[in-house]
Amino acid sequence: MNIRVITLGCKVNQCESASIVATLKLNNYSASAGLEPADIYILNTCSVTAEADKKSRQYIAKMRKLNPDCKIIVIGCSSQNAPQKFAMKNVIAVGGTSNKADFTLNTVKSLSKSNDYSILSDRVLYDNAMSGVGNCDKYDYGEYPVSDKTRAFIKIQDGCNRFCTYCIIPYLRGRSRSRSIEDIIGECERIESKEIVITGVDISNYGYDISSDLTMLLKALSGVKARKRLGSLECEAVNESLLDVMVQGGYCPHFHLSLQSGDNAVLKSMNRRYDTAYYYDKVKLIRQYFPLAGITTDVIVGFPTETEDFFDNCCNFVRDCAFSDVHVFPYSRRIGTIAAKKYGELSPEVVKHRVNKLLEIKNDLRTQFMTKNLNTIAPVYIEDSEGGYNVGYTPNYIKVYSRARCGDIVDLRLTKLNGNLGMFGDESL
Repeated sequence: MNIRVITLGCKVNQCESASIVATLKLNNYSASAGLEPADIYILNTCSVTAEADKKSRQYIAKMRKLNPDCKIIVIGCSSQNAPQKFAMKNVIAVGGTSNKADFTLNTVKSLSKSNDYSILSDRVLYDNAMSGVGNCDKYDYGEYPVSDKTRAFIKIQDGCNRFCTYCIIPYLRGRSRSRSIEDIIGECERIESKEIVITGVDISNYGYDISSDLTMLLKALSGVKARKRLGSLECEAVNESLLDVMVQGGYCPHFHLSLQSGDNAVLKSMNRRYDTAYYYDKVKLIRQYFPLAGITTDVIVGFPTETEDFFDNCCNFVRDCAFSDVHVFPYSRRIGTIAAKKYGELSPEVVKHRVNKLLEIKNDLRTQFMTKNLNTIAPVYIEDSEGGYNVGYTPNYIKVYSRARCGDIVDLRLTKLNGNLGMFGDESL
């Protein structure tokens, strides 16, 4: 019985899928990641946008094409959000966002005993998904994932307490739940990857339910030999104590500092709980500690309360922050959120125009940041190949193209820009 796990969406999903593979292997099943011919597929879905929901459902057809007789188990945020939409041919079970490894293992065990599965009724689909809702009181432990990539992702918490008005995830993942420091260290000590990324749904909220915090965790992980990088942060998590620990513990000077809008009125309607002045103070504080820090961010364009003037404010603020990269997303209306109940939507033409304008600013800022790094020497983790070069990333997350050997961390001089894609690195220092 060949089992394949397919993952859509965030790094948290990737961690959970890796744990599913490890759990199945521990129980003597042949399991691996990736969309290849298989007897059973486990589809770990995403629901952060309407497009993510659509893509999750489209993967069912891709699996059937590879094996018309396959059995499909669906889990994750999209199936938590609308389980009845996965009542499709070949789908035998639908779960939610919690206890993913146990749910899939138990379903596979049942399937091993009987091949007499039919498409489940909407009622059963709903009951299964609700049994996996992320509303448990404690963090769900699973088998330690076995990373088959050069960079390993370490999930430290699940859930979110913020309830931003545009976001469906707190309703699907439940409240914030932290993993113990001891268990996190235990996983890190088993990892052979040269770089680890600390990730979660909201790592800024780590520890508040277990009398700890992110600074305490990072201090405890300082002795881990692998290069260490943080996932997405809220600006409130940035303070001198955290930055001191990062400097002393050898953490990468890369901060993905979530913004969402650069206008105060829009931030308020998003329920983001900070203003641009507070956010900008955090950007300045980071650069006091790490002058060449890569500071990346997310911006939602076309939120219903965003006027043309508010959008201009956002563009100006993004320029002022001089981000090294900006992930630009058009607003996606999510049924069940406060924004969907309270506001209408801007015209697609207006949103598209604003997205394109912000993308131009993003590209300019990327070029400016890379130019600042010209002729500097950085340890680059060579991870992959692309366009005839081996590629990897600097600690401050610049993509570097070189002839250095794949799998090594190599000191390279950043000699010139490769268009807007990254920079070329020279090994002969």
